[in-house]
Amino acid sequence: MVVIPAASFEMGEAIDYGYGEIDGPRHTVDIHRSFALAKTEVTVGEFRQFVGATGHLSEGKCNIYTDEKSWHIDPDRNWERPGFTQAEDHPVVCVSWEDTQAYASWLTQQTGESYRLPSEAEWEYVAAFGDIEGEDGVVGHDEANIGLVDCCGGKAEGRDVWIETAPVGSFPSDKFGIHDMRGNVWEWQADCHQDNYVGAPVDGSARTECDTPDKRSIRGGSYGDAGDYLSPRYRLPGPKDQGYFTVGFRLAHDVREPQR
Repeated sequence: MVVIPAASFEMGEAIDYGYGEIDGPRHTVDIHRSFALAKTEVTVGEFRQFVGATGHLSEGKCNIYTDEKSWHIDPDRNWERPGFTQAEDHPVVCVSWEDTQAYASWLTQQTGESYRLPSEAEWEYVAAFGDIEGEDGVVGHDEANIGLVDCCGGKAEGRDVWIETAPVGSFPSDKFGIHDMRGNVWEWQADCHQDNYVGAPVDGSARTECDTPDKRSIRGGSYGDAGDYLSPRYRLPGPKDQGYFTVGFRLAHDVREPQR
């Protein structure tokens, strides 16, 4: 885990990329307490250890995308069989938001640390100010495991030799010491998903009241994405009881303030 200092920043996109208000309006967020964020996404091996210890059964609703058919649930896909080969050090995918809550609860019991998903504000701050862009000002194949500009397939080029997921930490860390905030896999956020930031918390905490409480936000882009999808400010909704073969998660926890 890496401790991220308290900070104030402008959250949301100032430029209209034609996606509507999903990443706006821009507003000031004051994260007034330090928090810790995992250096890497939760791996297949780590999730396997959790399942072995608890007997947890995922719903197994894994959404996939093919050339023949747009996004749909494939009943034969799950975190153990996402449809492509993964080693134990690859980020786990095909896990729902509800699965992430079960994992965080188990790890909390094991360690005594209160693990959780990061809020959208926490995640965006780290992704936006981590400075992983290349010399041309964009995130390319030498900086992250990304895909095709026109969606939604993997592409091997430069340092990026993977068509699907890469082992976590395969690319240089950002200035905070954190890996893979862009590309590799999208990441579940703690927040419920609202179509815009009107009424969103401004203290860095997660949004808990939305018009669509059954949906949660995902961020960061994946091995199958490029371009605007990799923006640290771009966000999408996902049903909290379903997984995707492009979506995983990383954990955060609060930092205990020293006693005075």
